[in-house]
Amino acid sequence: MDFTYTVKKSKRKTYSIRITDDNKIIVHTPLHATDRNVKEIVEKKRAWIEKVLAFNNSNSLNVAGLSQMQCAYVNGVLMPVSVGGRNFIDDGGVHVASYNSFKSAYVNGAGNDFLSRFKETEQRCRLKSKSVSFRSYKSRWGCCDGENNIIFNFKLMMLPVSLQEYVMVHELCHTIYHNHSREFWTLVKKYMPDCMERRKQLKNYNFLVNMY
Repeated sequence: MDFTYTVKKSKRKTYSIRITDDNKIIVHTPLHATDRNVKEIVEKKRAWIEKVLAFNNSNSLNVAGLSQMQCAYVNGVLMPVSVGGRNFIDDGGVHVASYNSFKSAYVNGAGNDFLSRFKETEQRCRLKSKSVSFRSYKSRWGCCDGENNIIFNFKLMMLPVSLQEYVMVHELCHTIYHNHSREFWTLVKKYMPDCMERRKQLKNYNFLVNMY
């Protein structure tokens, strides 16, 4: 099996391969890398590449209707999408004025419930954010800045509640440790003993980050 890949050269000293959730293979190389060098690296990583491609192709969570925006997840449940009118979510599905309005629909339709659960998590963990808001990120589920303002990716509301809670706890622990040190993970595990299992499950939904 031959792979189609994109080569990105930079002033780096090492080689690395990244595979996106839609199976685009990107090979990062030093500036002096030759075509032969790249082919050797790809061949060396063949087994790993095939494994990742197979996982992405078999991910039952990434159903066809999602990419056509005919359906969308709400708290881990797949629901139909209706286009036209106001931006909201109800028992009938996700309603958007246009395909650019998903953020408004989720904030309007699920934001209050999410924030209520976040406040409960703050109280349970006895950790406090300075503020909380939503944004459309393309590479992360949440962010805690140096002043402890927490910003969540609105797409987090698409995930099962258990995974939303993991991200909540993760970001709240960043109000104490603004890094991923051993102390940070010890704190996360204190409030969520099964955090590593939830973190693993979260990876199954990474494809959503690049959508909407």
